[in-house]
Amino acid sequence: MNPVRSVFFWRVLIILIIALLLANVVSLAAYAYIGRNTYLSIEMDNLEPEAEITRQIYDEYRKGNLSEDGFTRLIDKQTIASQSAVLIADELGKTLIASYIGSDVEVADFGVYFDAEKQNVLRGQTVKSDDLVLLNGESAISVGVPIRDESGRVTGGIFIIKQIKRIQSAYSRLNDVLALTILFVFPLIMVVGAYSTNRVSRPLSAMANVAIAMSKGDFDVRADETAAGEVGILARALNTLCGNLSQTIYQLQSEKRQLNHILSSFTDGVAAVDRLGCLTHYNPALKNMFGAVEVNTPMDLVPDEAVWHAFQDVFDTREPQTMHYEMPGERKLWISIVPVVAEDGECTGVVGLFKDVTEFERLEQTRRDYVANVSHELRTPLTAVRGLLEPLADGMVQDEQTRQRYYHVMLHEVVRLSRLITDLLQLSRLQSGTEYMEVGAVDVSELLAEIHQNYLHEASQRGIRLVLDADDLPYAMTDRDRIEQILVILIDNAMRYTPKDGTITLSATAGDVIVVSVSDTGCGIAAADLPHLFERFYKVDKSRKEGGTGLGLSIAKQIIDKLGERIYVESTPGEGTSFHFTLKRYVSNAIALGPSSSNVIYTSGDDAPAAPADADSEDAPYEVIAPRHPRGRGAKRRQQ
Repeated sequence: MNPVRSVFFWRVLIILIIALLLANVVSLAAYAYIGRNTYLSIEMDNLEPEAEITRQIYDEYRKGNLSEDGFTRLIDKQTIASQSAVLIADELGKTLIASYIGSDVEVADFGVYFDAEKQNVLRGQTVKSDDLVLLNGESAISVGVPIRDESGRVTGGIFIIKQIKRIQSAYSRLNDVLALTILFVFPLIMVVGAYSTNRVSRPLSAMANVAIAMSKGDFDVRADETAAGEVGILARALNTLCGNLSQTIYQLQSEKRQLNHILSSFTDGVAAVDRLGCLTHYNPALKNMFGAVEVNTPMDLVPDEAVWHAFQDVFDTREPQTMHYEMPGERKLWISIVPVVAEDGECTGVVGLFKDVTEFERLEQTRRDYVANVSHELRTPLTAVRGLLEPLADGMVQDEQTRQRYYHVMLHEVVRLSRLITDLLQLSRLQSGTEYMEVGAVDVSELLAEIHQNYLHEASQRGIRLVLDADDLPYAMTDRDRIEQILVILIDNAMRYTPKDGTITLSATAGDVIVVSVSDTGCGIAAADLPHLFERFYKVDKSRKEGGTGLGLSIAKQIIDKLGERIYVESTPGEGTSFHFTLKRYVSNAIALGPSSSNVIYTSGDDAPAAPADADSEDAPYEVIAPRHPRGRGAKRRQQ
């Protein structure tokens, strides 16, 4: 048996037994107290009609309608039947007839009673008494009625007396019957009560089992709702509660999982503590920041008491705090700590955000360096032009040859300034998406040969060997002018950082895509600088003796991204650097694929050379779909 059900069943059953016992005891006590008087009252009520019958018989006897012998027999039969005594007296109180065959009370025992009550009877009243004490000490009940003649005058009285012990005998038998009835009915009631208690306790026990299962986390159990009345209502309410609680816990678990996923996806570290300073949440990013392995306490996560003291200060003051934290290896963190305040205004915990600002500060420093460099690049030509214009304006330069030299220098500085501004504007247009790309079939071999030829003289003057390694290349689907611009940027950079007697190699290979490479044997680039090489405003350290604005490679990266290609760099310090970028192979009658937001214009093939015979692959990424856009821009070689 279920322990919950067993306890409830026996408790109810014991209460029922006690209640029945108390009810029986109270009933018996009440019956013993009230029943006797009630029974005596009933007996007295029964004696009154008997007295009336006796008076009628006496009237018949007095009128001569009944003989004395007949009258006596009738009176004796009546007293025997009722177990009582009959006393007939005249108006003076003298006993005329006495019959006590049905009783053991003699006539002399009634004298005192008759003397006491005769006046009431002679006045014509009916007298009843349940507290008559006979001369022999016994108790009795009596009823007295007056005898009247034809004129209505009271001529005597008739008294019926019955001993209480006679009544008590019948009353005792009734008590015995009542006791036997109780003894028989009590077990029957107990059986019915036990059955009813069992029926009531069974659904309650089932609901208790449901509640126990809910407390253990099982919300699939349900109570029986078919029971009628309050038990069924309770079962339905419990099932509703179980369903709502299951849904609530599911939502809480979902929100917890979602919170964990959100915290796990954060690149910034997050830690939360409760009012006792115990960790409640933290994410993997924070563990990685501090190299934590097993976290049981806050110090296991962030081994610095100053940080957790700041958490405690925020909890105590409820005021947010920020702090800068320097880690080994020149890493820097920005920590924002805020209190968690409930709706009632009570602070329930503290949350801290750990943000690695090393890269941000590096970029900020790069920006400051860029501003300084650009300012220098702008100020230098302007200063030079101003320095030459002032003597010319003052008429201090009289020699024509000197003036021409001044003009030539000013023109060179203005061109330099214009080139810087043009680079800035172009980079801005590329990043904003307003720069157009004119894509068509491009002969890569011809383009590389042209670039090689253009730079041979400059390379020779610098004492650098310029090598071309690109033959029989397929056509590319790209913007010829933009690719030429990228090659100019890369070769200019290679020229800057390749020493005398060094080598610059311009090469290309064809596979699924065409890979164009510009390699040099210069000083190379440090591994720490490689990830940032294509960033805007970035300049490699000063060991590279010739600088620049730091915009060329950023422009090249933006163009490559715009065309949907890829550019990457390989470098070994002291050995040299290689830049590589990809070009899609040209294939006729193919669908042009590319980001819809890019301003790319695909030119018709009317003015393009015929594609190679192997260019008709069905896997080609482009189709010529529109005429050339009239931009009025030809191919340009940009000197960086």
